[in-house]
Amino acid sequence: MVHHPGMRRTLAVLVGSLLVAASCASDDAGTSDTSDSTAATTATETIETVDDEAESTTPATEPAEPSATEPSESVAQTDPPATDAPAETTTTAAELDELALIGPGEYDVGVSTITITDTERDRPLTVDVWYPLADGTTGEPHRYTFVTGDYYESPTAISADAASIAPDGPFPLVVYSHGSGGQRYIASNYTEAIASHGYVVVAPDHTGNTAVERISETSDDQALIALNRPADVRVVIDAMLDPENPETAGFVASTDPERVAVTGHSFGGFTAYAAASGYDNELGSVEADPLVDAIIPIAPAVGSDDPDQQLLSDERLEAITTPALVIAGTNDQTTPIEPNVRRAWDLTSSDPSYRLELVDAQHQTFTDLCDYIEFFPTLPEVNPLVLDTVITMGAEGCSPGDMPIDRAQEVTNTFAISFLDSIFEGTEMIDPDTTEIPDDVVYLVK
Repeated sequence: MVHHPGMRRTLAVLVGSLLVAASCASDDAGTSDTSDSTAATTATETIETVDDEAESTTPATEPAEPSATEPSESVAQTDPPATDAPAETTTTAAELDELALIGPGEYDVGVSTITITDTERDRPLTVDVWYPLADGTTGEPHRYTFVTGDYYESPTAISADAASIAPDGPFPLVVYSHGSGGQRYIASNYTEAIASHGYVVVAPDHTGNTAVERISETSDDQALIALNRPADVRVVIDAMLDPENPETAGFVASTDPERVAVTGHSFGGFTAYAAASGYDNELGSVEADPLVDAIIPIAPAVGSDDPDQQLLSDERLEAITTPALVIAGTNDQTTPIEPNVRRAWDLTSSDPSYRLELVDAQHQTFTDLCDYIEFFPTLPEVNPLVLDTVITMGAEGCSPGDMPIDRAQEVTNTFAISFLDSIFEGTEMIDPDTTEIPDDVVYLVK
């Protein structure tokens, strides 16, 4: 795809930066995209303890029953072979290749924190950038630090700057969008893994919808948040391609404008869809970004079949043809598969289109909360509120019976990287006709 676009044009007390963990605990999957109407919240009691605006949704986010993933689709990963096909053309289970899990890539990963400002909206965005490092680059492990001084130390990435980026680019660009009340680095396992495979990954704090504003009770209203999010993504993409931007200029030569993807969790999943579809409400509109070549919505919040409980309208979803991989957990109670994933899957015309469900995964499975819970005891001292909040939020993904987090991470990263490589590098996406799909995932292709 060839594009010829013109260049379009802190620290508040954050005991809850740690609530980064709250990353999308409230992703308003049933809020209307054209009005300020509010609906009864449907977040779990766990989420409600730290998230006042948890899911202003009703039908869109009602807890899914165990069978909400539609059993008929769960079994049929692809169309079965025709009954009159020659016997030798039918692939048997014994002939299928084992799923090859994708581990860390060939590159070490650097992390930089920069500020990108949208001058038209007078809107500063704090942005983390992950990128492949040049051979021999050394540095200290990167710390994702909360205002309280507590931090999570990356097991793989180091703090660096643009001068250390690997010289063998340009690399595809991936924008990650956090959930409502979350933080830019809440899925660092995921963003670091993608960067290690030769991608520049950028993630903005969506100003007005982060843990900072949530705890200080200064969050923007829902309509403004929904409008700002896809606009933020558009601004970040443009800045990463603008050699005149002083904050991003060092990355521009290493970033490929012809290969751009958007991914995000929960309300960030809505953002990924909205970047491809465009979005409008009573406050204004944002056009679909022609630079976006692929999307990976994760546990997306899009809303129900009821037009009054939709973040994205049927018409917006139907307009999407961008290649897509949607990922979700079968036990998600915050943005359950029914109706959020099912509705987007039915309405979009993405080509190709893939759907991955992790059996027994929950909403916070797709954040770093479980890693925080494991790491914090290694620190000399942890703010009790931080620890309590992380443990409370982690109940929705880090509890007995949930898919083990190591397994969830390796499966999520494997399918996401395989998808991105298939779109941008011309490799083959995981194919259920030739690959044995494990019992703990459901994988659909259309």
